[in-house]
Amino acid sequence: MYTYLEILESDIKKVQEQSCLCRGEWCRALESELDALQYELMEVKKCAAGLEKAKFDEMSSKLRDAYRHLGPDIHI
Repeated sequence: MYTYLEILESDIKKVQEQSCLCRGEWCRALESELDALQYELMEVKKCAAGLEKAKFDEMSSKLRDAYRHLGPDIHI
C-alpha cells in the first residue's frame, strides 16, 4: 500500500514529465496542478517530522524543473 508521501512523489514526477510536452492552454492547467502539489509538499513538510531533507529537496527540485518547462507562451 502506498503512503501519502509516495503518492505525492509519484504525482510530482508525472507532472514534471508532462510539463516537458505541454503547449498553450494545457500548460496553464498544468501550472495550477503544480501550484497545488507545491502547496501539498509544503504542508507535508510542516506536518511530517519524518520527511527527510534530501527527499524534500529532491521533490522540490522536480517541481522547480517542471515550472521551468512552463515558460511563457510568446507569439511574435
